[in-house]
Amino acid sequence: MDSNARILTNLERRTLEAIAERIFPKTESPGAIEIGAVDYIEIALAGDYAALLPLYRAGVKALNRHAKTKRGGQFARLDGQQQDMLLKEFESGAVAGFKKAAEFFDMVKYHVFEGLFCEPHYGGNKNMDGWRVVGFPGQQWGYPDPYINKPVDIAPVAVDYTKAEMK
Repeated sequence: MDSNARILTNLERRTLEAIAERIFPKTESPGAIEIGAVDYIEIALAGDYAALLPLYRAGVKALNRHAKTKRGGQFARLDGQQQDMLLKEFESGAVAGFKKAAEFFDMVKYHVFEGLFCEPHYGGNKNMDGWRVVGFPGQQWGYPDPYINKPVDIAPVAVDYTKAEMK
């Protein structure tokens, strides 16, 4: 899928961005939005994760319905504390009218982390910022002697798929 193509509606994307931001917020380092976790999810939903799109749509709809019932507005428009409370209810599965609340929450959380730490080729981990946050050096071809049995403080490297595909 073209990384600029959209499979999610604006409301679905805004809601997923708000969820991702609560799961991995921006601090002094980039958060899930800046690192591209939702971009990764959208690309995956248009491809290998297409079978999960109905659960994503149902979950986003249920979350916004739950937010409106409990807090009077769309999930993305609530403050962080209100969003956290609603997400905890989803995580525990304690949401009337949506039996798959816990499954939805776990799936989104898992996919956010995939988007944070995947190879950048898959649409997330922009500029390898997810790797930088945790100090992962990426796909190095080896390490100079000074790095043996010591923390690695070198810039991360991603697989160059243009060269890998040529072989």
